[in-house]
Amino acid sequence: MESLRERIRFWFDDLTTPMGRLVDIAVIALIVLSCFVLVLETYARTPETAARLLLVEHVIIALFIAEYLLRLWAAEHRLRHIFEFYSLIDLAAILPALVTPHLQVVRVFRVLRVLRLLRFVQDRHFFFGSIRQAHLDVLRIAFTIFAIMFVSSGFIWHFEDDANPAIADFGDAFYFTVVTLTTVGFGDITPQTDAAKAVTILMIFAGIIFIPWELRTLIAHATLPTDAQSPDCPRCGLRRHEPSARFCRRCGERLVPGESEIDDPM
Repeated sequence: MESLRERIRFWFDDLTTPMGRLVDIAVIALIVLSCFVLVLETYARTPETAARLLLVEHVIIALFIAEYLLRLWAAEHRLRHIFEFYSLIDLAAILPALVTPHLQVVRVFRVLRVLRLLRFVQDRHFFFGSIRQAHLDVLRIAFTIFAIMFVSSGFIWHFEDDANPAIADFGDAFYFTVVTLTTVGFGDITPQTDAAKAVTILMIFAGIIFIPWELRTLIAHATLPTDAQSPDCPRCGLRRHEPSARFCRRCGERLVPGESEIDDPM
Protein backbone atom coordinates (compact mmCIF):
# COMPACT_ATOMS: atom_id res chain seq x y z
CA MET A 1 0.00 0.00 0.00
CA GLU A 2 1.28 3.44 -0.96
CA SER A 3 2.54 5.47 1.99
CA LEU A 4 1.76 9.15 2.59
CA ARG A 5 5.37 10.04 1.81
CA GLU A 6 5.21 8.27 -1.57
CA ARG A 7 1.88 9.89 -2.35
CA ILE A 8 3.18 13.41 -1.63
CA ARG A 9 6.29 12.73 -3.72
CA PHE A 10 4.05 11.61 -6.58
CA TRP A 11 1.84 14.70 -6.31
CA PHE A 12 4.83 17.02 -6.63
CA ASP A 13 5.97 15.26 -9.84
CA ASP A 14 2.63 14.34 -11.40
CA LEU A 15 0.69 16.31 -14.01
CA THR A 16 -1.90 13.67 -14.93
CA THR A 17 -4.04 13.22 -11.81
CA PRO A 18 -6.33 15.98 -10.46
CA MET A 19 -4.40 16.25 -7.19
CA GLY A 20 -1.04 16.43 -8.97
CA ARG A 21 -2.34 19.17 -11.24
CA LEU A 22 -3.81 21.09 -8.31
CA VAL A 23 -0.49 20.99 -6.42
CA ASP A 24 1.50 22.19 -9.43
CA ILE A 25 -1.00 24.94 -10.29
CA ALA A 26 -0.86 26.14 -6.68
CA VAL A 27 2.96 26.23 -6.74
CA ILE A 28 3.02 28.09 -10.06
CA ALA A 29 0.46 30.61 -8.81
CA LEU A 30 2.55 31.17 -5.68
CA ILE A 31 5.71 31.74 -7.72
CA VAL A 32 3.97 34.19 -10.05
CA LEU A 33 2.45 36.04 -7.09
CA SER A 34 5.83 36.30 -5.35
CA CYS A 35 7.42 37.79 -8.49
CA PHE A 36 4.49 40.21 -8.85
CA VAL A 37 4.90 41.34 -5.24
CA LEU A 38 8.62 41.86 -5.81
CA VAL A 39 7.88 44.13 -8.76
CA LEU A 40 5.19 46.06 -6.87
CA GLU A 41 7.61 46.72 -4.00
CA THR A 42 9.70 48.87 -6.33
CA TYR A 43 6.65 51.10 -6.93
CA ALA A 44 5.58 51.35 -3.27
CA ARG A 45 5.45 55.05 -2.44
CA THR A 46 3.76 54.97 0.96
CA PRO A 47 4.55 53.10 4.19
CA GLU A 48 1.04 51.60 4.18
CA THR A 49 1.54 50.04 0.75
CA ALA A 50 4.96 48.73 1.71
CA ALA A 51 3.53 47.19 4.91
CA ARG A 52 0.76 45.37 3.00
CA LEU A 53 3.24 43.99 0.48
CA LEU A 54 5.52 42.89 3.32
CA LEU A 55 2.63 40.97 4.89
CA VAL A 56 1.92 39.19 1.62
CA GLU A 57 5.64 38.43 1.32
CA HIS A 58 5.67 36.82 4.77
CA VAL A 59 2.73 34.59 3.85
CA ILE A 60 4.43 33.56 0.59
CA ILE A 61 7.67 32.79 2.39
CA ALA A 62 5.83 30.62 4.95
CA LEU A 63 4.22 28.62 2.15
CA PHE A 64 7.52 28.28 0.30
CA ILE A 65 9.20 26.97 3.45
CA ALA A 66 6.38 24.46 4.00
CA GLU A 67 6.68 23.29 0.37
CA TYR A 68 10.46 22.95 0.62
CA LEU A 69 10.23 20.89 3.80
CA LEU A 70 7.52 18.68 2.30
CA ARG A 71 9.61 18.03 -0.81
CA LEU A 72 12.61 17.22 1.38
CA TRP A 73 10.59 14.89 3.63
CA ALA A 74 9.02 13.08 0.68
CA ALA A 75 12.27 12.73 -1.31
CA GLU A 76 13.53 9.20 -1.80
CA HIS A 77 17.15 10.25 -1.19
CA ARG A 78 17.03 13.33 1.01
CA LEU A 79 20.73 14.21 1.04
CA ARG A 80 20.89 13.96 -2.74
CA HIS A 81 17.69 15.98 -3.00
CA ILE A 82 19.22 18.92 -1.09
CA PHE A 83 21.93 19.37 -3.72
CA GLU A 84 19.75 18.91 -6.78
CA PHE A 85 19.48 21.91 -9.11
CA TYR A 86 15.80 22.58 -8.47
CA SER A 87 16.22 22.16 -4.72
CA LEU A 88 18.98 24.76 -4.69
CA ILE A 89 16.66 27.16 -6.52
CA ASP A 90 13.91 26.39 -3.99
CA LEU A 91 16.35 27.16 -1.19
CA ALA A 92 17.29 30.46 -2.83
CA ALA A 93 13.58 31.34 -2.84
CA ILE A 94 13.36 31.09 0.96
CA LEU A 95 16.90 32.21 1.80
CA PRO A 96 15.96 35.89 2.32
CA ALA A 97 13.65 34.87 5.17
CA LEU A 98 16.38 32.85 6.87
CA VAL A 99 18.91 35.68 7.19
CA THR A 100 18.85 38.84 9.29
CA PRO A 101 16.95 41.83 7.88
CA HIS A 102 20.19 43.82 7.90
CA LEU A 103 21.61 41.76 5.05
CA GLN A 104 19.58 43.56 2.39
CA VAL A 105 21.85 42.31 -0.39
CA VAL A 106 20.50 38.79 0.19
CA ARG A 107 16.91 39.95 -0.32
CA VAL A 108 17.59 40.66 -3.98
CA PHE A 109 17.95 36.90 -4.49
CA ARG A 110 14.15 36.75 -4.30
CA VAL A 111 14.24 37.53 -8.00
CA LEU A 112 15.59 34.01 -8.56
CA ARG A 113 12.15 32.65 -7.69
CA VAL A 114 11.17 32.98 -11.34
CA LEU A 115 13.67 30.19 -12.09
CA ARG A 116 11.49 27.81 -10.08
CA LEU A 117 9.20 27.74 -13.13
CA LEU A 118 11.93 25.83 -14.98
CA ARG A 119 10.70 22.49 -13.65
CA PHE A 120 7.33 23.13 -15.30
CA VAL A 121 8.71 23.60 -18.82
CA GLN A 122 10.71 20.38 -18.92
CA ASP A 123 7.99 17.98 -20.10
CA ARG A 124 5.42 18.01 -22.86
CA HIS A 125 2.65 17.11 -20.42
CA PHE A 126 0.83 20.12 -19.08
CA PHE A 127 -2.21 20.55 -16.89
CA PHE A 128 -4.87 19.85 -19.49
CA GLY A 129 -3.03 17.64 -21.97
CA SER A 130 0.28 17.56 -23.79
CA ILE A 131 1.88 19.75 -26.43
CA ARG A 132 4.17 18.98 -29.34
CA GLN A 133 7.90 18.85 -28.70
CA ALA A 134 8.48 21.80 -31.06
CA HIS A 135 6.00 23.90 -29.08
CA LEU A 136 7.73 22.94 -25.84
CA ASP A 137 11.08 24.00 -27.29
CA VAL A 138 9.64 27.37 -28.31
CA LEU A 139 8.15 27.78 -24.84
CA ARG A 140 11.55 27.03 -23.27
CA ILE A 141 13.23 29.61 -25.51
CA ALA A 142 10.65 32.25 -24.55
CA PHE A 143 11.03 31.39 -20.86
CA THR A 144 14.84 31.53 -21.09
CA ILE A 145 14.73 35.02 -22.59
CA PHE A 146 12.18 36.24 -20.03
CA ALA A 147 14.06 34.68 -17.09
CA ILE A 148 17.35 36.30 -18.11
CA MET A 149 15.65 39.69 -18.42
CA PHE A 150 13.65 39.37 -15.20
CA VAL A 151 16.57 38.22 -13.04
CA SER A 152 18.91 40.81 -14.52
CA SER A 153 16.34 43.57 -14.02
CA GLY A 154 15.92 42.66 -10.36
CA PHE A 155 19.64 42.79 -9.66
CA ILE A 156 20.17 45.99 -11.67
CA TRP A 157 17.32 47.76 -9.88
CA HIS A 158 18.71 46.67 -6.51
CA PHE A 159 22.17 48.06 -7.24
CA GLU A 160 21.03 51.20 -9.10
CA ASP A 161 18.03 52.26 -7.00
CA ASP A 162 19.88 54.83 -4.89
CA ALA A 163 22.73 55.57 -7.29
CA ASN A 164 20.95 56.13 -10.58
CA PRO A 165 17.91 58.47 -10.84
CA ALA A 166 17.14 57.01 -14.28
CA ILE A 167 16.30 53.64 -12.68
CA ALA A 168 13.62 54.41 -10.13
CA ASP A 169 11.60 51.19 -10.32
CA PHE A 170 11.57 47.69 -11.80
CA GLY A 171 10.08 48.95 -15.05
CA ASP A 172 13.07 51.20 -15.70
CA ALA A 173 15.46 48.32 -15.01
CA PHE A 174 13.48 45.97 -17.25
CA TYR A 175 13.48 48.55 -20.06
CA PHE A 176 17.26 48.80 -19.77
CA THR A 177 17.73 45.00 -19.92
CA VAL A 178 15.47 44.66 -22.97
CA VAL A 179 17.27 47.45 -24.83
CA THR A 180 20.66 46.02 -23.90
CA LEU A 181 19.94 42.35 -24.57
CA THR A 182 18.38 43.13 -27.96
CA THR A 183 21.48 45.22 -28.81
CA VAL A 184 19.35 48.28 -29.57
CA GLY A 185 21.35 50.38 -27.12
CA PHE A 186 19.58 53.76 -27.06
CA GLY A 187 22.01 54.98 -24.41
CA ASP A 188 19.36 56.89 -22.44
CA ILE A 189 20.02 54.68 -19.39
CA THR A 190 23.47 53.50 -18.38
CA PRO A 191 24.48 51.68 -15.19
CA GLN A 192 26.35 53.79 -12.65
CA THR A 193 27.55 51.23 -10.11
CA ASP A 194 30.22 48.60 -10.68
CA ALA A 195 27.85 45.88 -9.47
CA ALA A 196 25.21 46.84 -12.04
CA LYS A 197 27.84 46.91 -14.78
CA ALA A 198 28.92 43.40 -13.77
CA VAL A 199 25.29 42.21 -13.90
CA THR A 200 24.94 43.72 -17.37
CA ILE A 201 28.02 41.85 -18.59
CA LEU A 202 26.75 38.56 -17.10
CA MET A 203 23.32 39.17 -18.64
CA ILE A 204 24.84 39.58 -22.10
CA PHE A 205 26.95 36.44 -21.71
CA ALA A 206 23.89 34.52 -20.47
CA GLY A 207 21.97 35.59 -23.56
CA ILE A 208 24.83 34.58 -25.83
CA ILE A 209 25.14 31.15 -24.20
CA PHE A 210 21.64 29.98 -23.22
CA ILE A 211 19.46 31.33 -26.03
CA PRO A 212 21.50 29.67 -28.83
CA TRP A 213 21.61 26.51 -26.71
CA GLU A 214 17.81 26.34 -26.65
CA LEU A 215 17.67 27.18 -30.37
CA ARG A 216 20.06 24.31 -31.04
CA THR A 217 17.72 21.96 -29.17
CA LEU A 218 14.76 23.19 -31.22
CA ILE A 219 16.61 22.63 -34.49
CA ALA A 220 17.84 19.21 -33.36
CA HIS A 221 14.31 18.03 -32.56
CA ALA A 222 12.91 19.54 -35.76
CA THR A 223 15.44 17.69 -37.92
CA LEU A 224 15.40 14.39 -36.02
CA PRO A 225 13.67 11.62 -38.00
CA THR A 226 10.37 10.53 -36.49
CA ASP A 227 11.44 6.91 -36.18
CA ALA A 228 14.60 7.96 -34.31
CA GLN A 229 12.75 9.76 -31.59
CA SER A 230 12.41 7.89 -28.31
CA PRO A 231 8.89 7.67 -26.87
CA ASP A 232 7.66 9.63 -23.90
CA CYS A 233 8.03 7.97 -20.53
CA PRO A 234 4.68 6.25 -19.86
CA ARG A 235 5.02 6.99 -16.15
CA CYS A 236 6.23 10.60 -15.76
CA GLY A 237 5.94 11.82 -19.37
CA LEU A 238 9.59 12.95 -19.68
CA ARG A 239 10.87 13.21 -23.25
CA ARG A 240 14.33 14.25 -24.48
CA HIS A 241 15.85 10.77 -24.14
CA GLU A 242 18.54 9.48 -26.43
CA PRO A 243 17.10 7.56 -29.42
CA SER A 244 18.66 4.34 -28.06
CA ALA A 245 17.40 4.87 -24.49
CA ARG A 246 15.20 2.10 -23.08
CA PHE A 247 14.63 3.49 -19.58
CA CYS A 248 13.50 6.92 -18.37
CA ARG A 249 16.40 8.92 -16.96
CA ARG A 250 14.12 10.48 -14.33
CA CYS A 251 12.04 7.64 -12.88
CA GLY A 252 13.62 4.52 -14.42
CA GLU A 253 10.41 3.39 -16.16
CA ARG A 254 10.76 1.24 -19.28
CA LEU A 255 10.36 3.40 -22.41
CA VAL A 256 9.40 0.47 -24.64
CA PRO A 257 6.71 -1.60 -22.90
CA GLY A 258 6.92 -5.32 -23.52
CA GLU A 259 10.64 -5.33 -24.30
CA SER A 260 12.41 -8.47 -23.16
CA GLU A 261 13.87 -8.38 -19.66
CA ILE A 262 16.89 -10.43 -20.81
CA ASP A 263 18.72 -7.42 -22.21
CA ASP A 264 18.06 -5.23 -19.17
CA PRO A 265 21.18 -3.65 -17.69
CA MET A 266 22.14 -5.13 -14.36
